Parts: sequence; C-alpha cells; structure tokens
Amino acid sequence: MKKTGTIVMTVVAFLIVGGLIVALSSYKKGAGQPQPTGLQSFTDDNFQVDVVEASKSRPILVDFYADWCFPCRMLEPILEEVAKDLNGRAIIGKLDTDKNLIARRFGVSKIPALFIIRDGEIKDSFFGVVSKETIVKALKDYGG
Repeated sequence: MKKTGTIVMTVVAFLIVGGLIVALSSYKKGAGQPQPTGLQSFTDDNFQVDVVEASKSRPILVDFYADWCFPCRMLEPILEEVAKDLNGRAIIGKLDTDKNLIARRFGVSKIPALFIIRDGEIKDSFFGVVSKETIVKALKDYGG
C-alpha cells in the first residue's frame, strides 16, 4: 500500500509541475500571440533549399517535433537561446513531424529528435531534451 501511495504522489507531483511549466510558458508568450523566436520553420517544401543547400555554408540544427509533445515544448526555449547565442553562425529550425513527411526519410521514430546537418549530411543527432551546452558545443564542432 505504501508503494502505491508513493507512485500516486509522484505522478500527481509530475502533473502539477508539468501544468505549471505549460501555464508559465503560455503566460510568458502572451497567451496565444505569435512571438518571434529566432527559430526557422522547416517543411517538406523548403527542406531542400533551407536545410540541405544552406548546410553547405553553415551547420543546420533541425528539431523534429510535434505540438502535442511535452518534451518538445521543454526543448523550445533552449533552442531559442542557442539561436540567440550563435547569432547566425548556425541555423536553428523546427520541423513538425505531424505535418511533414520528411521525418520518415530520416527514420525519426521518437521525438524530440535533433539532427545537425552540414554539407548536406547528418553529422550528429540527439534524442530527448538536451542541454544548451551540448547543442552549442556540437554546432561549434561543425563550424557554428
């Protein structure tokens, strides 16, 4: 019985903290008003030019995400900071896996999935929520 109570309390605490994070991020963003993020939006239509071709001049970080994915939401502010810190030395962008089929070409089966593309090739990848320092170091390793 004690073990069940601990599990229930842990789940409740997780839900409360998650709800607070989502509520705070909505409050900070102005409750539904679009905000400039510094993150580029990739789609099936612009992927060849905005990612593959652009990767010949600097590294590109593609975040494969979905709107319903809680870890993806947690990663967004980190990516915004990375984009701000690198100030154009690398392109940071997001691709919605629910709306674009290109994720299949990359074999993305879990999200968030981050791919660093340089010279038209995948150079590195990360899955799940990754620290800002890890992302910045990897991008700098490829010229960012």
